Amino acid sequence: MELKIVYRVLRKISDWTVAGYYSETYVEGQENIPKHGPLIIASTHHNEMIDIATLAATMPHRRRLAFWAKSTMFVNPISGAILSSSGAIPVRRNPNNNGSATPPSKPSVSASASPSASGSTSGSGSGSGSGGTGSAAENATAELAQRSVLFRDTSRALAADGVVGVFPEGTSYTQASIVQVMPGAAWAAVEFARYLQRGEGVGVGGGKEERVNLDKGNGKGKEREREREVKTGLRIVPVAVVYTDKAKYQSRISVRYGEPIFMDEYTNELLEGDPDEASKAVVKKIMGQVEKQLREMTINAPDWDTLCAVSMARNILWEDERHLPLDAWVEVSQRSSYLFWLFRLVQLFDLPSDSPLPDVESVQHLKTALTRYYALLHYSGIKHAILSSLLPLSSSSLLDIPPPHSLPGTGILIRPTISILAGLPVSLIQLALFIPPLLLHFPGYIAGSLSKRLATKGEEESPAQFKAIGAGVGIGTNIALALGVLWKKNKLGALSALLGLGDWAQEDGSAAHVKRILGVIGTVYCSVLVLVKWHKLLVNGEHGLTCCAYRSSADFNQWLQRLMTFHKLVSAFAFSRNEDSLSTTALEPYTKPPLPAANIFIKKITKEGSSSSSSSSSDGDDEDSTRKPPAPIASRKLVRHLLHARAGACAALSSHLIALEDKTLLRYLISKGAKLRGS
Repeated sequence: MELKIVYRVLRKISDWTVAGYYSETYVEGQENIPKHGPLIIASTHHNEMIDIATLAATMPHRRRLAFWAKSTMFVNPISGAILSSSGAIPVRRNPNNNGSATPPSKPSVSASASPSASGSTSGSGSGSGSGGTGSAAENATAELAQRSVLFRDTSRALAADGVVGVFPEGTSYTQASIVQVMPGAAWAAVEFARYLQRGEGVGVGGGKEERVNLDKGNGKGKEREREREVKTGLRIVPVAVVYTDKAKYQSRISVRYGEPIFMDEYTNELLEGDPDEASKAVVKKIMGQVEKQLREMTINAPDWDTLCAVSMARNILWEDERHLPLDAWVEVSQRSSYLFWLFRLVQLFDLPSDSPLPDVESVQHLKTALTRYYALLHYSGIKHAILSSLLPLSSSSLLDIPPPHSLPGTGILIRPTISILAGLPVSLIQLALFIPPLLLHFPGYIAGSLSKRLATKGEEESPAQFKAIGAGVGIGTNIALALGVLWKKNKLGALSALLGLGDWAQEDGSAAHVKRILGVIGTVYCSVLVLVKWHKLLVNGEHGLTCCAYRSSADFNQWLQRLMTFHKLVSAFAFSRNEDSLSTTALEPYTKPPLPAANIFIKKITKEGSSSSSSSSSDGDDEDSTRKPPAPIASRKLVRHLLHARAGACAALSSHLIALEDKTLLRYLISKGAKLRGS
């Protein structure tokens, strides 16, 4: 058994990253991962290197996960040794671009080095003859040989009962739905079966090598070749990694391992007819199943605005999304998206008004109200849960909110002021309790914030990895500096004695020196562990400090956000000026959610048609594709419009759900803790 030291170190770092940056990780479907046997993990890829860390940290049975890397990275002895020890598998070019029935027009690579080789695509007609003189049979043979070489190291890893991780989407991105599923995982499975068929590996069935068997003819004195059935034992497991807010610190992760796809169900088909055509047919079937499961296990909306509307509906119905159980997160979002998918069908097919689908005008009004509120929250830098804790909707109905162009009024600030003052004593206690762990984590906060600047502007999937890495480096540096200072001043002995690790500092000799080193390690480990647990306890609000006016701010982070939101409310209602008013035209750009950053590695879908692996548009409507972010604006100019939008969104959502003829969705949402407001 290989030690894979680098992989073990990276996996431990992944454990710390996932547990430290995110507050909760929910894992489902562990029973679909066998303890032994070849396995291909086909995972969604929406959060750069954090996806790799999440898979490594949550893999059942702690199985080692190997990803593809450029073969050229293995040329250097040092980098090659590190990559090999990390379990990376060399590939000569991007396997996701390998011979597909509908090959992409240009390579698509993963920023996280999963399918990361960015060489040329194979093309459907890469023949071996010069000037196009090679026959079709020769071209097919050459293509089969190319694929065999491409996946040789992958097949060897699978033959050794390894686990290969593949990101079928080809790149990390942020979109309303899964926009492309590429065939690399299926080709790896097919080539593994071919690998065993040629007798180059050890099959799982019976534990013997599967080789070509020569069989005699039936009385005609001729020999004919018949290939024995191949038992691969290979499973392909689709995995959905869903983040409640992938860039946000202390958000949550849902990981679901899907139903396994057994390669042995397709091996007979691989042995029939033309090898190249049979391979492509099997690849298409496998990827069809992979895509189907990935879509079922993730949140997919018809366009970006709809995804924002669904997110806003969740916030309103649960007030704080942390109240929505993580095991129901995806299903709640899927069922909410379903309403808008039906609305999209009405638009696309121009169905009559008496059709059994939802009323078009009602759904359109709901979507507009939700996206308007979502956008105003975004541009004003306010969160719905924080706003509701300061200014509950019942105390600020549409008639109670001063019109945007009215004179300043302070009456609406009475409730928020009382809420802030009532929570102040508990907040001060929390601040005092927060200082000790803050001494450890403060460099991490600073380094994480600075590292975030390295992320590509506008990308939602980049900040988390930079913040997590930066914070880890900052905290690690702080620990090293503190350790050096304490060691130099010989202050570790007292701390170790306090922790019950012995008075090793007063002993002499080599044995005492070893004990001193072990004592230092134990002291540092225990101290850091206590401070980390302490910090997480306060940040997550798990201590249960609640009271009537302080229920929604039971953690220090929430209190800081409440304080900043209160300042924005005061600026809007107590110190507003005439120049703060916005015309309808000036306000319009701030009522539409910002679009995600474009990704050059996403295949563009033509209007003539698209493959089944790319059935969702990534750009949405034509109007969306030309939408530009508005100029920065002072939040006080948006607050009154925001409160009006909140009242309208809550009322529209409640009335729409109540008016549904089929009450199944409403009953389901209520069973998961949803509360209708503003109706």
